[in-house]
Amino acid sequence: MSSFIQPYLFFNGTCQEALAFYETALGAKTEMLMRYDQSPDSPPPGMLAEGWEKKVMHASLRIGESVIMASDGCGPDETFSGFALSL
Repeated sequence: MSSFIQPYLFFNGTCQEALAFYETALGAKTEMLMRYDQSPDSPPPGMLAEGWEKKVMHASLRIGESVIMASDGCGPDETFSGFALSL
């Protein structure tokens, strides 16, 4: 049985720019991208920041054999920082 890690990155409103950068710098390929206004279910009231309807709800990016998931998050008030992981 093989194991793998599939990271999920949050870009706080700059996911589209990050995807474009990874495509250029790393030869990555965006395989799937869904914006909040394309979701079959609307976000609950108050969950999504105003003006974020066109932001990236979920994206899948392939870099070689690896797949990274990405999102803008739900708004500028819900930032995430200060994370480290060692295995």
